[in-house]
Amino acid sequence: MTEIFPVPQNDFEQLRRPRTLKMSEQVARQTVDYIIANGLGPGTRLPVESELGKLLGIGRNTLREALRLLEAWGVIEIRQGRNGGAVVRRPEPVDLRGPLTVQLLFGGAAMEDILEIRLMLEPETAYLAAQKMPEAKAIELENAIERMRSVSSGTHDAFIRENKNFHAVIAEHAGNIIARSVIESIEAVFDGTAQGVGYDDSRRELVSNAHARIAEAIRQKDPERAREEMRLHLQEVDEYWAEHRGLMTKRVAWPQ
Repeated sequence: MTEIFPVPQNDFEQLRRPRTLKMSEQVARQTVDYIIANGLGPGTRLPVESELGKLLGIGRNTLREALRLLEAWGVIEIRQGRNGGAVVRRPEPVDLRGPLTVQLLFGGAAMEDILEIRLMLEPETAYLAAQKMPEAKAIELENAIERMRSVSSGTHDAFIRENKNFHAVIAEHAGNIIARSVIESIEAVFDGTAQGVGYDDSRRELVSNAHARIAEAIRQKDPERAREEMRLHLQEVDEYWAEHRGLMTKRVAWPQ
C-alpha cells in the first residue's frame, strides 16, 4: 500500500498561498530588467562578485544563487580564469534544450508528437517569411541549400547542421518570436538522430530539393506556395520517419 506523506490540516491554507519569491530570484529578475532597460549587449561584463554584492546589498550565497539562475536562463555566461566573471549574453532558443527535453521525457512524448507540432507551425512560418524576409536572407536560404548539397556525400552531422540552419532562418524571419523560439527549440532537441534516423545520399537529395522549392517560393514573395511547399516537405518527412523502423511511436530520447 502506498504511504501518503501526512500534511497537518492547518498547513493546507499555507499550501494555497501564492509562492513568495526567494531573494535570489528577485535579484535575478531585477538584473534581467536592468540589462534590457539599459541595452547591455552580449559581452558586457558585470561587476565582480564582491562589488556586485555590495551594490545589490545581498550576501555572497544569495548572489551566487541569483547568478546561477541567470546562467540557467541564458542571460549571462560565467567565465573562468583571470578575466573571468559574469558576462551578458543573449538567450537563444537552444537554451530551452535541457528543460524541453526533460518535460517531454516525463510527458512520454513520441516522435509523432514532434512532427505534429512542426506541421502546425512551420507551414505558417514559411507563409509569414515569404511576406517579410529581406532579399539578402532569402539568398542565405539558397546558400544553406548549396551547403547541404555539398555535404551530400559528407558527414551526417554537417547535413543535419545545414538542415537546422535552413529552418532556423525561416523561423527567424517569420516575425513571431514565440513561433521562432518553439521551432528552433524543437529543432535543437530532436532531429531524429537520437532515435536512429539516418539520411543516405538519395534521401539528402530529396530534402535539398524540397528546401529549394520552399526557398524559391519565399524569394518570389509567394506566401501560399511557401506554406504549401513546407507542408508537403514535412508530410514527406513524416512518411519517411514512419517507414524508418517504426520511429513515429518511439519515445523521444536525449539528443546526441
